[in-house]
Amino acid sequence: MTTHNRRRTIAGALMSAGLAVAGLGLSVGTAEAGTPPGGPFSWCPGDPPVETGNKRVNPVRWDEGICHEYWFVYHEQGNVAQNIWDGPNPPGPPPSMGFAPPPPLPPGWCWAMFLPGPCPPGVVGPRLG
Repeated sequence: MTTHNRRRTIAGALMSAGLAVAGLGLSVGTAEAGTPPGGPFSWCPGDPPVETGNKRVNPVRWDEGICHEYWFVYHEQGNVAQNIWDGPNPPGPPPSMGFAPPPPLPPGWCWAMFLPGPCPPGVVGPRLG
């Protein structure tokens, strides 16, 4: 195997590893997020019950004689069910639900086309600090 082919093989393996790590990071954030907030929705007497994910354990408790404007919110943020907010101004996402930047690159690595990889000759990696 020539030196050029070895370099291409190593570069391909590093790119695959970088994609795998990036994919794991994205899947963890997605799984943690759960049902995203949304609304406003409306419910009036005679409408079917609001879906909370489990109406037996997490029922909506509000006055069933009037119409309501409600929002889906993150778990444990609701005021009429664990994930349902009745009224205007629902709470924002919890602090842990925001964008998390990727971890820092090891020394000698650079970002290239959104993928981490070894820096080209003569280029110094990202500065730390």
